[in-house]
Amino acid sequence: MAHILIDIGHPAHVHLFRGAARDWQAAGHRVLFTALDREMIVYLLDQYHLPYTVIYKRRRGKLALLVELVFRTLATWREARRFQADLLVSMGSPTVGLPARLLGKPYLALTDTEHATEQHALFKPFATLVATPSVFNRDLGPKQVRYAGYHELAYLHPDEFTPDPAVLESLGLTPGDRFFIVRFVAWGATHDIGERGFSLDDKRELLRYLSTQGRVLLSVEGKVDPEFQPFVTPFPPEQIHHLLAFATLYIGEGGTMLTEAAVLGTPALFVSSLRAGNWDDLRDNYDLLYFYDSGQAAIDKTRELLALPDLKQQWLEKRARLLADKINPTPWLVELGNHLLDDPQYRPPHG
Repeated sequence: MAHILIDIGHPAHVHLFRGAARDWQAAGHRVLFTALDREMIVYLLDQYHLPYTVIYKRRRGKLALLVELVFRTLATWREARRFQADLLVSMGSPTVGLPARLLGKPYLALTDTEHATEQHALFKPFATLVATPSVFNRDLGPKQVRYAGYHELAYLHPDEFTPDPAVLESLGLTPGDRFFIVRFVAWGATHDIGERGFSLDDKRELLRYLSTQGRVLLSVEGKVDPEFQPFVTPFPPEQIHHLLAFATLYIGEGGTMLTEAAVLGTPALFVSSLRAGNWDDLRDNYDLLYFYDSGQAAIDKTRELLALPDLKQQWLEKRARLLADKINPTPWLVELGNHLLDDPQYRPPHG
């Protein structure tokens, strides 16, 4: 029986790793999640009955990131040593990689964010393997191992997830109703510095137009502008993927939700100056999503899409082509971790 520590720094990482944790536990291994003290992370860990310990609470101030780097690394090292971890797993982070190195244990790091170059530089020296989608458009060297999929398929592949129409009932919706999920973000992450999305006027125009076409479910990261408050519909966070699957369309500034919508067969539009190999692949090879620098261009495309009479059926057929080409990353990740448990210096064939 091995001890596997999985570190969580963002709510999306709970979804990414919960299937692997389930499979490792079913095989008799002990799994422990270490988590930042963020309300949504703790909520999701509780919802999915995952064993966890909170190791760090984020601080404010100019030196907050430096302080976190030092103290979160120390806290992870202490917990990994106490847990007697045999394998450490996370989205790439030096706060996990350095403790793994100090303990002499393998570290499996994941990344799908090409523009997070500073993070890559900090965690890559400590990683045993760095797992990325095959369409990741950066070469991270001999430690990189690619798989035919996206992180989001680890929890949204049909083998892992079935949309539940009962979720719609609590919001007064039924399958077939026209509704739209809109996401505005705070642009506060380190890799978001200097990036941009919708202008205020674009947001107003988008919400006005969509509200004439169906119901709008608005999700906002951070503080909600009072004029947009009427569009905000509270629902349990674990229901978002069910809602995305039944939605007529997703449009917003959230990149993870963009990919989630696309792999579920929901038309998805992104307004951002950010770019990623996943999104290029989903647009250029499957025509499942679109991205724009300008909010107005995205609104124009939204009008065009909503004029199509069989929009949802078209996207479900495109999704079927996607699924024929991609794998479920969860069993792939579990197998990779098992190899590292057997041989901490393991390198996959054709690496």
